[in-house]
Amino acid sequence: MRADPDAFASALHVEAAHPDEHWRAEVAAGVWFLSHPLGLAHGTLDGSDAVLSAMWVSPTARGHGVGVSLVGAVVDWATAEGADRLLARVFDDAPHARALYGGAGFVPEPTARASRWHPPRTWRTWALPLPVVGTAPES
Repeated sequence: MRADPDAFASALHVEAAHPDEHWRAEVAAGVWFLSHPLGLAHGTLDGSDAVLSAMWVSPTARGHGVGVSLVGAVVDWATAEGADRLLARVFDDAPHARALYGGAGFVPEPTARASRWHPPRTWRTWALPLPVVGTAPES
């Protein structure tokens, strides 16, 4: 399944209009990670890249390392799949998400994009280069 950057941060009325078959395909695509306390992350492959295409942590679990663990699980999966990079789309006005991805080594692209569903919010793709399977990461 190809990641659609325009689908990032969609609107409820758009997502609610999809038929059940759409949601079955979404759930079946890629890999899902769940944590306790409650959090989830979804990874998909897009050519030579992997995409962290969904990430959510319960407000009661935030600040307890759940996000770090979930990002780590997606990084490990993407590396094992042989992806060159892991991409995440992050709103510019989400300081906790920016801190999470920045702390994990992701680097934001310089160009911000306007949100299709939430103007004037902007977002950008953050990229994390991944090690080649079987090689040690550079220090």
